[in-house]
Amino acid sequence: MKNKGKTLLRTALYLILAYLPVYILGFAYSDKQGSLTNRLAGASMMLYPAIAVIITRLVTKEGFRDSFLGFGKRNSGKYYAAAFIYPIVLPLVSGLILHLFIVKNGSISDSAFASDGISAVTTLLISITTGFAAALHGLGEELGWRGYLTPKLEELMPTPAAVILTGIIWALWHGPLLAYGYDFGRDYDFFPYGGFIAMIVMCIFWSALLTWLTKRTNSVYPAALCHMLCDTILTNVFMGFAVKADGTPFEYRTNEFWMMILSVFPMIIVSGTICMILLCRKKKSAENAAKAAA
Repeated sequence: MKNKGKTLLRTALYLILAYLPVYILGFAYSDKQGSLTNRLAGASMMLYPAIAVIITRLVTKEGFRDSFLGFGKRNSGKYYAAAFIYPIVLPLVSGLILHLFIVKNGSISDSAFASDGISAVTTLLISITTGFAAALHGLGEELGWRGYLTPKLEELMPTPAAVILTGIIWALWHGPLLAYGYDFGRDYDFFPYGGFIAMIVMCIFWSALLTWLTKRTNSVYPAALCHMLCDTILTNVFMGFAVKADGTPFEYRTNEFWMMILSVFPMIIVSGTICMILLCRKKKSAENAAKAAA
């Protein structure tokens, strides 16, 4: 009971420190369209979860053991490879779904991304380079969510519940931006609540994927890499599939909000579900091994 009390205290302190500056800056500098008017506030936002971890560990005298700051266990290379490949495959699969089921007229070859091979490769390379350049921001979030919050919640509840709750907390952390149209725009029914629901769903399944990468390597770096590459590649490459070569949008069978959800979410949900199953199997195997040893 005493250990659980300490865990609850540390978790609460971490969440206050991670949320408070983001909500203050998010509302103070919002442009009311889903972005921030202050560049410093925008550039620093993703670093606050890591800052919250450092302060929490120092204040509670927890120390920095089990911080997932090593580069990984033996044979971690394949997980780094997965963290790199997944963000590249995601927009390609999403673009295919978009043109198979949602675009009314025109083919994938008419899209801005597919119409010019050199331009497509350039866009992809720039997105990858941008993702690597922004890796510190990804580390800022992953050191907090996957490196600290999920393990703390696992001390209080089963792993699946911890992963899901982390996803919800992570999604709502974006609240000040979501309230004004971040990620999903403003032109849809049930705004902005639909955006909150969509972000929660997305973050839950991505939470499973990123937790799986962290646990399999015992490092936050693969998750940070995957996180930032998803942010940069998905935005740039997928939007290239969503418009024609001349930059005008295709005609969709639904509005842009549902176009994005129906195109992008299937792979996120499938991959997240698979990772959740793998996490549960790993947990069960570890418990059985512990029972056998006892």
